[in-house]
Amino acid sequence: MSTTIREAPAGSQSKTRQEILAKRLALIAVRLLVSVNLFYAAIFLKFAAVPGSVALFTQMSQVAHGLVSQPVFRLGSGAFETVLATLLLIPKTARLGAGLVVAWMTAVILSHIFVLGFGPFFVDALIVMTLALVYLLLTRRHTH
Repeated sequence: MSTTIREAPAGSQSKTRQEILAKRLALIAVRLLVSVNLFYAAIFLKFAAVPGSVALFTQMSQVAHGLVSQPVFRLGSGAFETVLATLLLIPKTARLGAGLVVAWMTAVILSHIFVLGFGPFFVDALIVMTLALVYLLLTRRHTH
Protein backbone atom coordinates (compact mmCIF):
# COMPACT_ATOMS: atom_id res chain seq x y z
CA MET A 1 0.00 0.00 0.00
CA SER A 2 1.54 3.26 -1.06
CA THR A 3 0.57 6.75 -0.14
CA THR A 4 0.99 9.69 -2.38
CA ILE A 5 1.76 13.09 -1.05
CA ARG A 6 0.09 15.80 -3.03
CA GLU A 7 1.57 19.21 -3.22
CA ALA A 8 -0.61 22.12 -2.28
CA PRO A 9 -1.39 24.62 -5.00
CA ALA A 10 1.31 27.27 -5.31
CA GLY A 11 -0.94 30.10 -4.12
CA SER A 12 -1.98 28.40 -0.89
CA GLN A 13 1.58 28.03 0.38
CA SER A 14 2.32 31.74 0.04
CA LYS A 15 -1.05 32.55 1.61
CA THR A 16 -0.07 30.49 4.63
CA ARG A 17 3.20 32.40 4.88
CA GLN A 18 1.29 35.68 4.66
CA GLU A 19 -1.10 34.57 7.39
CA ILE A 20 1.80 33.52 9.63
CA LEU A 21 3.55 36.84 9.04
CA ALA A 22 0.34 38.79 9.70
CA LYS A 23 -0.24 36.86 12.95
CA ARG A 24 3.36 37.47 14.09
CA LEU A 25 3.06 41.18 13.36
CA ALA A 26 -0.27 41.36 15.20
CA LEU A 27 1.24 39.60 18.22
CA ILE A 28 4.20 41.98 18.25
CA ALA A 29 1.83 44.95 17.96
CA VAL A 30 -0.27 43.71 20.90
CA ARG A 31 2.84 43.15 23.03
CA LEU A 32 4.14 46.62 22.19
CA LEU A 33 0.80 48.35 22.85
CA VAL A 34 0.41 46.73 26.26
CA SER A 35 4.06 47.30 27.19
CA VAL A 36 4.02 50.96 26.17
CA ASN A 37 0.79 51.47 28.11
CA LEU A 38 2.25 49.88 31.25
CA PHE A 39 5.55 51.76 30.95
CA TYR A 40 3.68 55.04 30.47
CA ALA A 41 1.47 54.41 33.51
CA ALA A 42 4.44 53.44 35.65
CA ILE A 43 6.98 56.06 34.59
CA PHE A 44 4.89 59.11 33.77
CA LEU A 45 2.06 58.66 36.27
CA LYS A 46 3.19 56.61 39.24
CA PHE A 47 6.95 57.25 39.50
CA ALA A 48 6.50 60.94 38.60
CA ALA A 49 3.86 61.33 41.35
CA VAL A 50 1.32 63.04 39.09
CA PRO A 51 -1.35 64.60 41.37
CA GLY A 52 -4.17 62.48 39.88
CA SER A 53 -2.19 59.30 40.48
CA VAL A 54 -1.33 60.36 44.03
CA ALA A 55 -5.04 61.06 44.69
CA LEU A 56 -6.09 57.61 43.41
CA PHE A 57 -3.50 55.81 45.51
CA THR A 58 -4.34 57.93 48.57
CA GLN A 59 -7.94 56.77 48.16
CA MET A 60 -6.77 53.14 47.85
CA SER A 61 -4.57 53.53 50.93
CA GLN A 62 -7.51 54.87 52.93
CA VAL A 63 -9.65 51.90 51.89
CA ALA A 64 -6.86 49.64 53.18
CA HIS A 65 -7.09 51.58 56.48
CA GLY A 66 -3.61 52.96 55.97
CA LEU A 67 -1.98 49.52 56.21
CA VAL A 68 -0.18 50.33 52.97
CA SER A 69 0.89 53.93 52.58
CA GLN A 70 0.12 55.83 49.39
CA PRO A 71 3.76 56.04 48.21
CA VAL A 72 4.33 52.32 48.79
CA PHE A 73 1.06 51.50 46.99
CA ARG A 74 1.85 53.83 44.07
CA LEU A 75 5.54 53.00 43.64
CA GLY A 76 4.99 49.28 44.23
CA SER A 77 2.35 49.09 41.53
CA GLY A 78 4.60 51.12 39.22
CA ALA A 79 7.49 48.72 39.81
CA PHE A 80 5.23 45.70 39.22
CA GLU A 81 3.88 47.21 35.98
CA THR A 82 7.46 47.87 34.84
CA VAL A 83 8.27 44.18 35.40
CA LEU A 84 5.14 43.13 33.49
CA ALA A 85 5.98 45.41 30.56
CA THR A 86 9.51 44.00 30.45
CA LEU A 87 8.22 40.41 30.51
CA LEU A 88 5.97 41.19 27.55
CA LEU A 89 8.86 42.56 25.51
CA ILE A 90 10.91 39.36 25.89
CA PRO A 91 9.51 36.75 23.47
CA LYS A 92 10.20 33.78 25.78
CA THR A 93 8.40 35.38 28.72
CA ALA A 94 5.63 37.18 26.80
CA ARG A 95 2.92 34.60 27.63
CA LEU A 96 3.81 34.73 31.32
CA GLY A 97 3.72 38.52 31.15
CA ALA A 98 0.34 38.50 29.40
CA GLY A 99 -1.09 36.12 32.00
CA LEU A 100 0.16 38.31 34.82
CA VAL A 101 -1.25 41.39 33.07
CA VAL A 102 -4.68 39.72 32.98
CA ALA A 103 -4.45 38.97 36.72
CA TRP A 104 -3.19 42.50 37.50
CA MET A 105 -5.83 44.19 35.35
CA THR A 106 -8.52 42.11 37.07
CA ALA A 107 -7.39 43.62 40.38
CA VAL A 108 -7.22 47.11 38.84
CA ILE A 109 -10.71 46.78 37.33
CA LEU A 110 -12.15 45.54 40.63
CA SER A 111 -10.52 48.43 42.50
CA HIS A 112 -12.15 50.84 40.06
CA ILE A 113 -15.54 49.16 40.35
CA PHE A 114 -15.58 49.07 44.16
CA VAL A 115 -13.41 52.04 45.17
CA LEU A 116 -12.21 54.47 42.52
CA GLY A 117 -15.12 54.75 40.12
CA PHE A 118 -15.35 54.66 36.36
CA GLY A 119 -13.12 57.00 34.41
CA PRO A 120 -10.38 56.99 31.80
CA PHE A 121 -8.11 54.73 33.89
CA PHE A 122 -10.93 52.18 34.15
CA VAL A 123 -11.38 52.18 30.36
CA ASP A 124 -7.62 51.90 29.92
CA ALA A 125 -7.52 48.86 32.23
CA LEU A 126 -10.30 47.19 30.22
CA ILE A 127 -8.45 47.76 26.95
CA VAL A 128 -5.13 46.50 28.34
CA MET A 129 -6.80 43.40 29.78
CA THR A 130 -8.58 42.72 26.47
CA LEU A 131 -5.32 43.00 24.53
CA ALA A 132 -3.53 40.65 26.96
CA LEU A 133 -6.38 38.14 26.63
CA VAL A 134 -6.20 38.38 22.83
CA TYR A 135 -2.46 37.68 23.02
CA LEU A 136 -3.04 34.64 25.23
CA LEU A 137 -5.74 33.30 22.92
CA LEU A 138 -3.66 33.77 19.78
CA THR A 139 -0.61 32.08 21.30
CA ARG A 140 -2.29 29.14 23.02
CA ARG A 141 -0.93 25.72 22.25
CA HIS A 142 -3.25 23.14 20.80
CA THR A 143 -2.96 19.66 22.24
CA HIS A 144 -4.32 16.69 20.38
